[in-house]
Amino acid sequence: IESIYPQLVKANFFEEFEIGAISTSEFIAQFQQFDNQITDDSILKAWNSMLLDIPTERLELISRLKKTHQVFLLSNTNDIHYNYINDYVKHKFQVKDFDEYFHKIYLSHQLKLRKPNPEIFKYVLENAQLQANETLFIDDSLEHINAAKNLGIKTHHLNLNQNQSLTQLFHEY
Repeated sequence: IESIYPQLVKANFFEEFEIGAISTSEFIAQFQQFDNQITDDSILKAWNSMLLDIPTERLELISRLKKTHQVFLLSNTNDIHYNYINDYVKHKFQVKDFDEYFHKIYLSHQLKLRKPNPEIFKYVLENAQLQANETLFIDDSLEHINAAKNLGIKTHHLNLNQNQSLTQLFHEY
């Protein structure tokens, strides 16, 4: 896959996959157009290798916050990544599924929208019956932060390059 990476970067099917415009099988077929010797399994492994570990303390904090606050997840993702993360969390943390950490999860591939499109933020606010000025959106992308801020949503940029963590932000919890 490394040998075709420059070609993959130019292709736009990653975003199509994140907004659910193409299925998992279509996504895999797009990879195989660049090299038909690549197996489905090697594509899945390579695609999931970009995911970072979820720190235990982050999920513990989210669990504590959920007891006193409404907690939602809005993620640009796809079927492959979400299934991988869900399986990972179930096995590592012995929970039924990843969803139990949140009141509701909003996923780009299901909503057919992705951050920073303002429509995805508007959808979540309306669907969850949230007021923008009473909502805190935390993200590691300044582009996403700015899109939310433009709608009146309170924001916090989680700068992973400076090793910021959610536990530092919510130290009282």
